[in-house]
Amino acid sequence: MFKLRTSLAMLAAGTLALAGTTAQAQERVGMEPSIAVMLGSVSPDASGTSTDWGYGIELGANCQLLQPRTGVLRHQLSVSRYSESPLRMTSTELNTHWMFETAPNLELGFGPGLGYVRAELGDDTNGLWAAQFGGSLKYTMDNNMFLGVEARYQFTESDRFRSGRGREDVDNLRVMAKLGVHF
Repeated sequence: MFKLRTSLAMLAAGTLALAGTTAQAQERVGMEPSIAVMLGSVSPDASGTSTDWGYGIELGANCQLLQPRTGVLRHQLSVSRYSESPLRMTSTELNTHWMFETAPNLELGFGPGLGYVRAELGDDTNGLWAAQFGGSLKYTMDNNMFLGVEARYQFTESDRFRSGRGREDVDNLRVMAKLGVHF
């Protein structure tokens, strides 16, 4: 429970920091919707689990309510899957990244997110609320296609799973490459 409180406090502090710097943009930012497929590595903290492949899909769009004076707030809704015995989990997340153009067609961003994880560890199956913080790098090509990479750490709400070590959660680190298109 302490991890959840710490995670939520960190998420709230990050959100307040972003909110304190937001103002109506001088020019309205377009939505720039996108869709991407993701493939990469997931490293769960639960005992008996190992780093293995994960995959998913992501929808993205620029925020239409608030924008900072510099950079762009971009929302990313993703669904990802990890399945390596004894753990199987599906994570649905909404992450907001504050994106900055660092070079032509190259953006770097970071930010918080909220999620819901449906996990099966051994014989236990639970639905868990989650908070995460991550960073991303995105290169947009001339044909509206983009390549990206994202790393994020996800804190799940509580120690709901039984193991030989007592109670455990399914906190995890995810690093995934993305291939997508803006439309």
